[in-house]
Amino acid sequence: MPSLEQGKVIKATGGFFTVLSTEGKIFRCRARGNLKKNNLSLLVGDRVMFIIQHSALGTAPDEGIIEKLLPRSNCLKRPAVANVDQLVVIMSLREPSLDWQWANRLLVLAEKEKIKALLCLNKVDLVTDQEIEQLNSELIPFPYHYLYSSVLSRKGLEALAAALENKCSVFAGPSGVGKSSLLNALQPGLKLQTGQVSSKIKRGRHTTRQAKLLPLDQGGSVVDTPGFTRLDFSDIKAEELPSLFPEYASYQGQCAFRNCRHLSEPNCAVQENLGISINRQRYKHYRYFMEELNSRQEVY
Repeated sequence: MPSLEQGKVIKATGGFFTVLSTEGKIFRCRARGNLKKNNLSLLVGDRVMFIIQHSALGTAPDEGIIEKLLPRSNCLKRPAVANVDQLVVIMSLREPSLDWQWANRLLVLAEKEKIKALLCLNKVDLVTDQEIEQLNSELIPFPYHYLYSSVLSRKGLEALAAALENKCSVFAGPSGVGKSSLLNALQPGLKLQTGQVSSKIKRGRHTTRQAKLLPLDQGGSVVDTPGFTRLDFSDIKAEELPSLFPEYASYQGQCAFRNCRHLSEPNCAVQENLGISINRQRYKHYRYFMEELNSRQEVY
């Protein structure tokens, strides 16, 4: 019986999975039927065991059958990716405009899977210094590391490259924010397709069609993902939302009520520290998310 090889899924399309073996070889694989039977969907980043299929013509083997999915350390549904060290939330300051609710949704999902997050505010060349000063003041305080970047001026690219080194990161953001352009600037040999933002609807067009894992020359890898506009909290319950805002952790046990939701309860330590150690904008979205989750539970 052929021996099992270990590898990582670096691309998935049309029922085929591109697998990078531990020896650095690429194989085009199909999944064994029992994986489909057990509803085990394979994702980019998955570690798998596979069998190499030798060509009848005696050419170099380049195909295989995936036999087993190895345990995941984490998993995001959207973007659909597994086993990543870091989520890089890419948002543009202009074209399309900055959507803080969208960014905070992704940060909540990262916390749910215990994935480190980094915020990259792209296209800084399109805004003024005064606008940057205003934004910096709005981000005091902010519980995540963030940086500004620009492909045109190359601002922030060195810092972004350093943050990616020796990690498996996933780039996520709406269409048109510049995910592929940033990767091309960091590593020109990738030659990823890029698009433009529509002048009418001010939204980007999808240029990345499916998630794919890209190795980086300085070490590490990045999963480039398609842009999308909807993010739901289908796996999150209202009672766990406070724990997904890390800035609330230091106030655990300081509220008057043990199971404080930090909404309208009296003597709530979180509400008392709004604008001091709790970012007002993030708190506004926290309330919005809590209302969304409570409404969903009432329907169910």
